[in-house]
Amino acid sequence: MAPVAERHILAATLAFVFIYAVFPVQARMWTNAEGKTLEAELVRVKDGRVFLKLAKNRQIHPFEITKLSEADQAFIEEYKQGLAEKLKAEARKERKAKWHEDFESAKAEAEELDLPILFLYTAPEWCGYCVKLEDRVFKSRDFKEFANKNLVLLVADFSQKNDKEEWLEENTQISSKYKAGGYPTMFFITNDAGKLGVLGGFESEWSIEIYIEKIKEIIGK
Repeated sequence: MAPVAERHILAATLAFVFIYAVFPVQARMWTNAEGKTLEAELVRVKDGRVFLKLAKNRQIHPFEITKLSEADQAFIEEYKQGLAEKLKAEARKERKAKWHEDFESAKAEAEELDLPILFLYTAPEWCGYCVKLEDRVFKSRDFKEFANKNLVLLVADFSQKNDKEEWLEENTQISSKYKAGGYPTMFFITNDAGKLGVLGGFESEWSIEIYIEKIKEIIGK
């Protein structure tokens, strides 16, 4: 298995254990299809079974989900959805946002964390406003802290003509849909490349606080 995949699995496992420790499910009454009941805590859900810790002896036993009542099955589905959201929240809390250079990797992270993508067209080697935007916004601690929890970052650096041609060819899914009329340009998109909004150029009168507020308005924070 590739090292990156192993890290993802380890991180997911640790987060999974953490969620159960911090967000326990209180004991409730469970009912099977025949109407028999028992009091137990939900421990985990795996492979079509729910593992319950019985109130009477604290032992854990597996039960087939399809053999439980419709109400219990609905509770399990809500639990799974809530757990997924908590896992994403924990992952966002600990992450450090890094700039992706290809859309597919940015898309994968955005889907995993349920976050929008900030897609930046820039050319800092010859574009003075690109350098100013980087200094004012992207290098600031406030932006980095905001991005850690709220954004996936994707950059297309067209400082060199060859870099531009190669990037456009390798990322046609997004480059054909979002074209910069000038540099720098920030597009804000969903993880399936839907458009949320755009900020173009560099606003010399905007502080980092104003930039972050503008971004919040666009992504709905």
